[in-house]
Amino acid sequence: MPWGKCKWVRIIDNIAYIVGGIILREPEEGHLQVLLIQEAKKKAYGKWYFPAGHVEAGESIEEATKREVLEETGFNCSVDHLLGLEVRGSGWYRFSFFCSITGGELKTKEDKHSLGADWHSVEAVRSKAIELRAKDFIKIVDEAVKYYQWKNKLGPAVADFPKVLNVNENEKGLFVEFVIVKLGNSTNTTEVLVHQDVHTQEDLLTRDDLFPTVEFGFEYFFPVMVAKCYKHILVDGATALDPPSAVISTTCLPAPLESFQHGLRTRVLCYHKRTFTKSPLVDPRRYHWLDITDERVLASLCLVPGQFQPKLFQL
Repeated sequence: MPWGKCKWVRIIDNIAYIVGGIILREPEEGHLQVLLIQEAKKKAYGKWYFPAGHVEAGESIEEATKREVLEETGFNCSVDHLLGLEVRGSGWYRFSFFCSITGGELKTKEDKHSLGADWHSVEAVRSKAIELRAKDFIKIVDEAVKYYQWKNKLGPAVADFPKVLNVNENEKGLFVEFVIVKLGNSTNTTEVLVHQDVHTQEDLLTRDDLFPTVEFGFEYFFPVMVAKCYKHILVDGATALDPPSAVISTTCLPAPLESFQHGLRTRVLCYHKRTFTKSPLVDPRRYHWLDITDERVLASLCLVPGQFQPKLFQL
């Protein structure tokens, strides 16, 4: 499904990627703290925010996240799991990751990146008991808490679930893959809409071209593009499908600097409303519903009951 096309995509020129890292600690059971930085920017001087900033041309999404955390907090970190992706228009994307400290020390000397860093209780952030640069990251902190609690509840079994991290590969444009899911009303069945040439659950673990996919141009804002695609996939797509709720994979590499392939491929999770009967397909020759029972496949699609799902925010 083509909805326009980007002749070229290059960071800074026509697209912006922002990254942020959330780091939590629990000094006392039940009392979570989040690592925040104190802004050095004139317009937000002295206010608190989470470590975040622009991806620079020539670096990967993960490299940018580690750099921003180090510059603003003093800590080296690992990038553990995607927490959410925020989309504004069609050319602004912010990736937020759950991160863990691997070295360094708390920053106390100010520079152009920040005045320093410190730990604050999650409740103080939620209640805005401290002066925040903006409240837009509170929802990301909430997602980090969900991930932290899910991971700790599972313990070693968390290794059975694939991490959701960005794949470092160039993309020529902007692409969205729709993972449309129909859950049974009275049974525990899970069906996913796939291409007609996808025949087995194993295909979902070994192939890339699986789901309804659209390429779109900068003239289409993300929510508009989604609405158009829904109508072209299901007859009642506009009413039968909930807005995309999660991001289960991203592919993006804003490198090398001279490349015109700094685009983004996003795989989003969309649920068919349980209260609706299954909507007919606009073109049954292209897609069909596939029953999913394999736990490995369910985990790869973030569909195991209770599994953490990185949130999609359409701003």
